Amino acid sequence: MSKNPARAALKRIRAPFGWAFRKYRAARVFQIALKKLWRKEMQWDVPFAKRRPRWWLKGFLSRSAVLYELEQGNDPNRYVTDVHRYFRTKNMVHARLQDIINNKLSTHLLLRSMDIRSPELIGVYSRGLVHFFPEEGRMTVADYLDAMVHGETVFFKVLAGAEGNNIHAVQKTSDTTWAVDGVQRTRKSAEAVFTAVRKPMIVERGLIQHPDQAALFAESVNTLRVLTMVNLEKNNEPFIAMAVQRIGCRRSAPADNWTRGGLSARVDLETGRLGRATRLPDGDVKEWFDTHPDNGAQITGVSVPMWQEVHDLVLHSARSLSFMEYIGWDIVISPEGPVVLEANVNTGLNVMQSHAPLFDDPRVRNYYSRRGIKTRLLAENGGGSAPNVVEEA
Repeated sequence: MSKNPARAALKRIRAPFGWAFRKYRAARVFQIALKKLWRKEMQWDVPFAKRRPRWWLKGFLSRSAVLYELEQGNDPNRYVTDVHRYFRTKNMVHARLQDIINNKLSTHLLLRSMDIRSPELIGVYSRGLVHFFPEEGRMTVADYLDAMVHGETVFFKVLAGAEGNNIHAVQKTSDTTWAVDGVQRTRKSAEAVFTAVRKPMIVERGLIQHPDQAALFAESVNTLRVLTMVNLEKNNEPFIAMAVQRIGCRRSAPADNWTRGGLSARVDLETGRLGRATRLPDGDVKEWFDTHPDNGAQITGVSVPMWQEVHDLVLHSARSLSFMEYIGWDIVISPEGPVVLEANVNTGLNVMQSHAPLFDDPRVRNYYSRRGIKTRLLAENGGGSAPNVVEEA
């Protein structure tokens, strides 16, 4: 069969420019990446004198260099860099599969299909209406606010989002007032928060946390972040790489969000006990806390309630979703047991590496290397090199 003449002619015209076009495209991608990293760098609001430009070429933002205490002698090769975090780890799972858990509505449906405990889904907010789901019916957001029970808390969350953005906690505090993200509002003012949002949102019923978790900081739901990946040397069996307890404080309330100033304490995977807590540094010195800086609650040595159940739930969930081999799980411990709040592929790593470098675990080093993230520690520890088998989108 002869070739299409028009297509063949176009190919002859484009051939001399193919190399230049590929170089231009690569340069454009690099430029976009630099802009993104610079935006992240500038989110740390400090004078230039406090920045660490010497670490930029090694892949670390200035705030991470302070957090990991690189200038105090910690080996940068032991850490997953910010460049890896923003441009490689998010590709650990195929983009089409990521769509399933990046969408909070489909995550609810997925967890429900696996009979894994998750928050109650009330409905979907879209175009000024709360559409009850999976129940029938809908009503305006103003009517929905009126119908809320006194003291009831619900969460409005955009379908896709990270770092606590576009999540609103709503509690009815009286017949005429509602607390939205801790701010008292009239019905009209509360309604305006949601009518200003153009994106659809899910509506979840708020969870009551275990009393031991509330004792850390009662003004936020304090969640666990648990990172799972697969052991490529042992039949792709999932394992927990690291777990941290996130703890709210005044600057992050009513959330426990790390990027808004919340605390993080490492969980001992064997005992469930907490180590010292830290947080993103405001200046050029890293802070450590044995007790909560706001309320004095003990942190170091405290046991996570129902830790064995959390451990088992996370590994069961990871095995059930074995085709998603790299997941950060957000867990709430209720009085009845652990609940999966969210699951993320593009999970934040500095909340974990603030306590210990992920590359210290040989299973983690091997996994990252086989998925395209190299470290010199592999060669130093006899791990050798491994092929890059990152899936293509």
